[in-house]
Amino acid sequence: MRPSVERPLSAVAVTLLAVLLVASAAGSSLAVATATNSTQSSGPQISLSDVRVTPSQPAPGDLTEISAEISNAAASSESAEIRTVRLESRNEFKRYGQIQSLGTVTPGGSVNAPLTATFEEAGVKKLQLAVVVETDDEELIRFNYPVTVVVSESGPKMSVDVAGSVGNNREIAVNVSNGQREAIRNLDLTVDGQNVQITDSERLDARLESGTKRTFTFTGSVQDGETGTATATLEYTNAMGQTLELKRTARLGVEAGSAALDGPQLALSVADGLPDTTRPVNVTVANGLDGELSQVELSVDSPVATFTATERVTSGLQAGETTDFRFPARVAESGSYPVTVTLNYTDDGTRKQVTDRFQAAFEAPPNPGAVELTGVEAITQGGTVEITATASNVGSDEVESIIVSTAESETVGREKYFVGSVDASDFSSFTITPPVTGNVSTVPIEVSYVVDGVRRNYTTEIPVTQSATPDRPPQQGGLPIVPILVVVALIAAGVIYRRRG
Repeated sequence: MRPSVERPLSAVAVTLLAVLLVASAAGSSLAVATATNSTQSSGPQISLSDVRVTPSQPAPGDLTEISAEISNAAASSESAEIRTVRLESRNEFKRYGQIQSLGTVTPGGSVNAPLTATFEEAGVKKLQLAVVVETDDEELIRFNYPVTVVVSESGPKMSVDVAGSVGNNREIAVNVSNGQREAIRNLDLTVDGQNVQITDSERLDARLESGTKRTFTFTGSVQDGETGTATATLEYTNAMGQTLELKRTARLGVEAGSAALDGPQLALSVADGLPDTTRPVNVTVANGLDGELSQVELSVDSPVATFTATERVTSGLQAGETTDFRFPARVAESGSYPVTVTLNYTDDGTRKQVTDRFQAAFEAPPNPGAVELTGVEAITQGGTVEITATASNVGSDEVESIIVSTAESETVGREKYFVGSVDASDFSSFTITPPVTGNVSTVPIEVSYVVDGVRRNYTTEIPVTQSATPDRPPQQGGLPIVPILVVVALIAAGVIYRRRG
């Protein structure tokens, strides 16, 4: 039996084995790190945009549609299935509507999500659209998008004025004004009553624009010594296609007012606006005479409000015609202030004058445009701090000239980002990377924007997250390096020992 012969490993073989073992250990760690980076960059990239509220400022009881465009970025690595879209309060306690199974959004694609709701009470409703999507890996991801809806009592309004006339006849003037932001359509106005006979009791009109007023006149008669009531009923269609109804009732007595509607009537309304901003003061002139008014001159005056123009003129006003005149004005503070309106006109060759004094309400909008920073993240990167955030307009008016910058600080350098304009209930994301000195725990950020012609500013402190120093990646797979070196050393020692032997 031949004795076994052990051949020692050459020095080259020992060295080659050590290199291969070390490379094997290092190679397995590199593969894991590469796989981790690939996972972080994958997945759908979902965003919400073009959020619309219709009508933009609904009245209580109006059917309101809130719609949004859900998009998947073209650079996204996979599609996403839209499972649910919910309209809910921001504390998630109340749900207003939900739609399901909108389909799959492929990279570069989008889908529209319309929801409808009805709000019974006026006020500012701070809501959110909650979107839940499912990825190819069956992972559920939720996105929240803030939405603000202003439910206002400033919808169409109607009043009934009754004046005495000849004998038992009464002139009934029904004033309809549209305070909504959208026009109303298909107006159908009827007047009936108790113990009163109405002549030609229906009026039709195709459209009443936002901010305008129209007066419809009727004639009614009561019996001698009798009292009665006149009820005006207005049916109209709002921006959502709903048919709604208004009713108002007025008393027709034996002495239902001695001042007949025998001259021009004046009405005044003021648009909402922030203090120190210019807003329109609208004066409506209705010609209640049987003939034309000529050389019409209208002027306004106030001890508090400042008007940029105080006079308006027009050549004539036909019988039964109504015209609106706009006077830009501003006040230092919101409130109710006196405004005097004077109308000069010529009637049948005679120069006449009508003066009315109004207590005008210069109110601020219930939910003006305002910018809030959301989704804020600040992470140090060497000698800089990378700040990413979203400038969200949580108001119901457009915000312009948004500027985000670092405020004055001894440890943080100055950097500025111009966001631009953001529509109501919309947003825009940004990133700034200012230099920093030493360790910083917070960064002062100044936000500046313009709403209704007035620039607003505020400063907020953003907490900073220190970036962790990357540890040596854990070894996964292959052989541990330290034992390998020990084995190599032992093999080398054995080789040297056997050669000496």
